[in-house]
Amino acid sequence: MTIEKLLCAYLFLINLLTFIAFGIDKLKAKMQTSRISEKALLLFSLTGGILGGWLAIFIFRHKIKDVSFLSKMIFMTLSWLIGIIVFLP
Repeated sequence: MTIEKLLCAYLFLINLLTFIAFGIDKLKAKMQTSRISEKALLLFSLTGGILGGWLAIFIFRHKIKDVSFLSKMIFMTLSWLIGIIVFLP
């Protein structure tokens, strides 16, 4: 398997896991039970799940009013975009 295929598989899985984590956190918020920490959600996004995180934010309408959280997501998104522009040929 080539490095490109491995990278695509990794990015697909991390985005799926990030989306699911956000969904579970939203469900737990509605049920008022213990939640997934913001640090964990941000870590999922930082490690490659940025698209899954944004999809979950808009689909589940989760963390949509949390300015601090959204600003961190925007910063990570910009960091990813800069990294892609700089490191991909």
